[in-house]
Amino acid sequence: MLGKCVALRSGARPRTLVALPTSPPVLLTSVLLLLLSGTYASATRLRHSRHLDVRSQFLGEGVLSLDENHNHKPVFSNCSNYAPVVKEEEPPGTVVIQVHAEDRDPPEDGGTITYSFVTGPEEKLKFKINNKTGLITTTQMLDRDEPAREKEAYLTVLATDNGKPELDDVCTFKVTIEDVNDNGPVFDKVAYTESVPQDLPVGRQVMRVSATDIDNGNNSVVRYSLSPKRPDDAVYFRIDRESGVIFLNKAIDRNPDYTFSMTARAEDLGEFPQSNIIELNIRVVESHKKAPTFLPRSPEPIRLKENFNDFDSSIVRLKAVSNIENSNNSDDSSLTFELVTGRTEQTNKGNTFRLESNKDVADIKLSRHLDYESNTQYSLIVRVQNEYQLAAETVVDIEVLDVNDNIPVFRELKTGSVLENEPRGVSVMQVRAIDFDGTSANNQVSYKLENFKDLFAIDPQTGNITTLVTFDREVKNIYSVKIIATDNAPSALRKNGEHNEGKQDFQIEIADKNDNPPRFTRKVYTHNSIDESADINTAVTEVKANDPDTASSVTYSIISGNTDDSFYIEAISGVIRVNKPLDYEKITKYNLTVRASDGVFNDTAQVEIFVENVNDNSPVFEDFNKNPTIEEEKLVDGCITTVVAYDPDIEDRNADQHIAYFIVKEEQRPLIGIDKIGCMKLKNPLDRDPPNGHVTWIVSVMARDEDDSPTALRSTVQVNITLIDINDNAPFLDMPYPVIWGENKPPSMITELRARDYDSEENGPPFEFKIDITADQEITKKFDIRETSLYARVVFDREERKSYDIPIAITDSGVPPMTGTSTLTVIIGDENDNPMREGSSSIFVYNYKGESPDTEIGRVYVNDPDDWDLPDKSFDWASPHDGFHLNTSTGMITLLSGTSNDTFVLKFIVTEKGQTIPLHQVHAYVNVTVKELPEEAVDRSGSVRFHGLTAEEFVEPDESGVSKKEVFQEKLATMLNTSVENVDVFTVLHSPHHNNRSLLDVRFSAHGSPYYAPEKLNTIIAQHSKEIERGMKADILLMNIDECLFEKLHCNNSCRNFLNASTVPYVVYTNTSSFVGVRAVVDPQCTCHVAEPIVCLNGGTPLAERCECPPGLEGPKCELLGIGFHGDGWAIMPPPGQACDDSHLGLEITPHVDNGLVFYFGPMTYNPKLGIQDFMSLELQHGFAVLYVDYGTGTVRLDQRQIKLTDGKRHRIDVYWKKTSIEMIVDKCGISACMSLTAPQGTSEFLNVNSPMQVGGTLTNLAHLASSLKWDHKPTDKGFVGCIRNMTFNGNTFNLGMPSLSRNADPGCDHGMAKAISFGIDTNFIVAILVCVLILLILLVAVVVHRRKTDDLYKDMDDIRENIINYEDEGGGETDAGYDLNVLRAIYDAPPIDSKIAPIGLQGRGTDEVPDICGFLDGKKESCDKDPDTNPFDDVRHYAYEGEGNSEGDLSSLASCTDDGDLNFNYLSNFGPRFRKLADMYGEDPSDEESDGVGERESESWC
Repeated sequence: MLGKCVALRSGARPRTLVALPTSPPVLLTSVLLLLLSGTYASATRLRHSRHLDVRSQFLGEGVLSLDENHNHKPVFSNCSNYAPVVKEEEPPGTVVIQVHAEDRDPPEDGGTITYSFVTGPEEKLKFKINNKTGLITTTQMLDRDEPAREKEAYLTVLATDNGKPELDDVCTFKVTIEDVNDNGPVFDKVAYTESVPQDLPVGRQVMRVSATDIDNGNNSVVRYSLSPKRPDDAVYFRIDRESGVIFLNKAIDRNPDYTFSMTARAEDLGEFPQSNIIELNIRVVESHKKAPTFLPRSPEPIRLKENFNDFDSSIVRLKAVSNIENSNNSDDSSLTFELVTGRTEQTNKGNTFRLESNKDVADIKLSRHLDYESNTQYSLIVRVQNEYQLAAETVVDIEVLDVNDNIPVFRELKTGSVLENEPRGVSVMQVRAIDFDGTSANNQVSYKLENFKDLFAIDPQTGNITTLVTFDREVKNIYSVKIIATDNAPSALRKNGEHNEGKQDFQIEIADKNDNPPRFTRKVYTHNSIDESADINTAVTEVKANDPDTASSVTYSIISGNTDDSFYIEAISGVIRVNKPLDYEKITKYNLTVRASDGVFNDTAQVEIFVENVNDNSPVFEDFNKNPTIEEEKLVDGCITTVVAYDPDIEDRNADQHIAYFIVKEEQRPLIGIDKIGCMKLKNPLDRDPPNGHVTWIVSVMARDEDDSPTALRSTVQVNITLIDINDNAPFLDMPYPVIWGENKPPSMITELRARDYDSEENGPPFEFKIDITADQEITKKFDIRETSLYARVVFDREERKSYDIPIAITDSGVPPMTGTSTLTVIIGDENDNPMREGSSSIFVYNYKGESPDTEIGRVYVNDPDDWDLPDKSFDWASPHDGFHLNTSTGMITLLSGTSNDTFVLKFIVTEKGQTIPLHQVHAYVNVTVKELPEEAVDRSGSVRFHGLTAEEFVEPDESGVSKKEVFQEKLATMLNTSVENVDVFTVLHSPHHNNRSLLDVRFSAHGSPYYAPEKLNTIIAQHSKEIERGMKADILLMNIDECLFEKLHCNNSCRNFLNASTVPYVVYTNTSSFVGVRAVVDPQCTCHVAEPIVCLNGGTPLAERCECPPGLEGPKCELLGIGFHGDGWAIMPPPGQACDDSHLGLEITPHVDNGLVFYFGPMTYNPKLGIQDFMSLELQHGFAVLYVDYGTGTVRLDQRQIKLTDGKRHRIDVYWKKTSIEMIVDKCGISACMSLTAPQGTSEFLNVNSPMQVGGTLTNLAHLASSLKWDHKPTDKGFVGCIRNMTFNGNTFNLGMPSLSRNADPGCDHGMAKAISFGIDTNFIVAILVCVLILLILLVAVVVHRRKTDDLYKDMDDIRENIINYEDEGGGETDAGYDLNVLRAIYDAPPIDSKIAPIGLQGRGTDEVPDICGFLDGKKESCDKDPDTNPFDDVRHYAYEGEGNSEGDLSSLASCTDDGDLNFNYLSNFGPRFRKLADMYGEDPSDEESDGVGERESESWC
């Protein structure tokens, strides 16, 4: 039996006390419901929480006494009265309501309330709440109307106190969204067209217009009006203001086909009315043509329950009469019914209903499920039309009735708690369930318990759960209570008539109670000192309090003594930290009172903190002119302004403040300076205009005290320098281009011209445009500028010319005016107006390492003047190939991975059909050559960067069929003295590191055996750069592509080049040829010192991390370390390839003369387009080392006069250079006399060089370079005499003895002549040696003379043999590779095959007899032909493979069957009688000793 606890007073009825639930914080998750309702939404009801004190419901022994130390629960005392209203379309931040909960506890002990929303996991509220004040505002604009339909919203607010443990209360209330007239009426059609018979009686209905307004109330009530477009038509019709029905007002006296043009207006009845208009056209028809009519039916609306689901039955049947007189269709089958779809859901926007007709009957049926909560009524417009196009309309009203088809759903508040030992009647939690039904007859929810009814009670209406007993946590600490929510009407979902029920389990925890106070370990905590400069959050000390309870944790706070909030205490750990900067000059000691609280009980302690003094005052700026104004582009004399600051640590303001001033931004320092007294001066004029200028230059100035000592403090101030504009910028076009203008279009305006001027508005627009005088006659004839528009004067034909570059002169309005010229490209757009013809194309593919993936290599090409007609073409194989794939839509050919190296001829059929072109087909042929490129070719490749050339222009053949690539390849072959087949131009691409298609990177390799070194290729290119530019008609920007050459372009500090070669090709497409090259890109890496892989040179063998080298090769990678020179030579070494923060170059030299160039690396040719002048050179002057270095902004000289190097000994020189210093050390000497140190000149910080290292001399004209680049010092051109050894750069050793390109160099310094110069040899000894040499020379001459006499008989034969048989061996062949003499081996080794045919030339002959050369050759040829062991090398098969594919070598060097121009041997007549036969055979004129009548030899000849 439950008891009641009643509070009584004299003469009063028992009153209910407020319940004080003590549940701890709970996990509050719920779904905030936005109930969307229709017309009857106002009928929706939700019972709110009534926070009653349920303790009064129990009988007790006496009056309940409340413990003042009890942790009270916050209570929403006015929750049931919350009914806020907010208008739709109000801006975010609109106030909705301010909620308030009360808590009787003190603010610091549970009385401070925090407010928050209870939301579901994916719920997005359009409201926010101030967690302190409870003020609720909107976060988004609300829309009550379709499609959002936000007519009301339900908010659940949680109020949580700060007690220990935290307690809370919830309040749920409805926010009503009030309608505003923000929508105008919307007609159900875009336009109305009806017909009216001539004899229609006055007063009869003509037609009806209908409009819907989705607002609410008067804002949705629509009134109609009608107005004619012609005043004479006004009397014929009138409109019913409420229904929109238009009646005939006057008999029609107009002829048939006359049309009344009217305008109907629909306007709502809102306070500020909204309206909409629509056009009506009413056509007059003959008298006998009558509009159909609907038969009468009941005007009552049709009512359907929302669970009506009979989709086949007719909801309403409409019958109409066609009113067509004398019609043969007596069954009215000519009628056409239409269910008009409106623009709102009420007018069947979502096709909820459908119409089915049969002759003169139409049935309206359901096509989608109804939902009362979404829409409560429909107004359906049915239109019927007869064969005269005359129509009638009727409106069918349908009301949707609500049924109980929604089950109550609980809000997700699933956990509650109550303290142990609490009296009965304590509130535990409140549950809430929502029923989505739209009317109060179905959506009222009541609650009951399914279990634990003896322990808990629930209010059926509010869902408040209270206790019936006092709980003991040690007996059981958690209960799972199941709540049943039941609605108030029989369910439409169940057939047994029961109500809908929703069930949910809720966890109720029994919490521990706090009944012991915390205690500090000490009453006074003392910390000796802390510097006033201590950082924020620096730990000062730590306090500790112990609490035996486990119910709540101890938290710490500072309650007094914390002046200016200088400290804070970590609430959990008790660590006291610095919160704000300390100042010894203000406070030297703090006495803090700290408190430890467990939520109910408290304890306090004292903490003493002493502050120590430090120097911590930064400079302070005084008032000065911070906003000076000067003229741009002018160097102002004197101070722009004077910055003034003082040091607060110096009491005497008149004393020296020891302030140093600096310009903060490094990029501003070259322009603006500031001196010791703060005077700001211009170093260079300032620019006001874009892209690099500013209207106001904001200059940050730093002041540092203590004369900028390491411990100095600083302050900054901004000086705003305003620049006065002058007209110093010409205008330019500022518009998207190129402009496309279609061919065959008539002359008219092409585009509007827009320009921009970097100057101010006073010196800018308006602009004057005209075609520049530099335009050619064709431009001026075909284009014209009128004011600010470009016009076409003629009809263009793209096949005649595809684009025009029009120079446009633009003049601004400045004083004086400036004129700039911009080029506007007009592209003539293509029309497919030409048929295609058969075409052929070629594609060359480099397959890097044979690992290329499937690659699109080019499109099938046909001859077609049109080039934008790809959509009109289709492609197909004429004969498919397994190694390729064809895209039949685009004609793109894909080379499949694994296709072998070969030449393929692919044949295709192309079909075209356009609007003006008939269907036709042609053949297309594509010649594809695939060549595998080894990795060595890429690793040992040279490179060039062209300027003003695109990849397509480089690859595409010109009018003669030769491409620039082929020209470049042939020139390389000529310069390298090798065949074209040995040269590979394998990379043609635009570098991804530069957004500039006018820069083209080309990479190439060449080989004899093996591949030539990159420095050799790049050097030869540099020597012939002008020749290449003339042949290519393009500029060379770089030889040896180097991304680190331009300082700080990619890296702010160190930079090195890395050649990144990918197996994914880079494809260049052109019409008749495509090039598929290797994607080899030079990538900049912002580092320098990278461990290189071990690669053994010169035949060395790699062993783990070292190389085992042949004798004489002493380098770490088997390099030959030494090289000698005699004063007239040089050697080429690889370039550094990197620009580092710190670099080192070391070498050893043994010079034999006092003057000469040791090494030079820098530009090889003068290139004004590049602007790079960096170089380094080391030379000897009078026997002493002299170093020149230029970082690009000035040359510096380093020399030392302590150690003379020409003493016959080996000396070491080390050069170190960094951003800020350059140092040269001789013989590792540690004293300053043999060390030289200086700083680079100018602002550049790196030595940027991409040219090869030149050692021992130079092939470069250094005098011309020095003059062109304006070097401050010129390196010598005099060559070095002596030996250079052990040359290293950043730890990498040069292979000095094996240069890839050199002249007069002595590898390994092994030449004896170089050393003898310095030895002290006796003169008589030298004379004796010379006499011996002379005797040896005399003997040698005698032997030679005797040998010539004895060999005279066979001399001619020997000469013939050497010139013909050994021709390739002497270097005359086209290939330096191996050769085979089997073809002519019978000449020497084999006896004659037929003894009757003796070899001519081996027969005996007289001493003076001239040999018969032709006979000799013919005889040998015949012997070879009859040799059964010799292949027929002259047959067609071998002839076709003549050249590198044939082991017998290339015979073309014999000029076989060449033209007469190649066979001019007239000079042989001048060689004397021994060459008479040759002169007679090959010369055009007979020799002097032959008669004039001798004709040409008619026998078979090798020519």
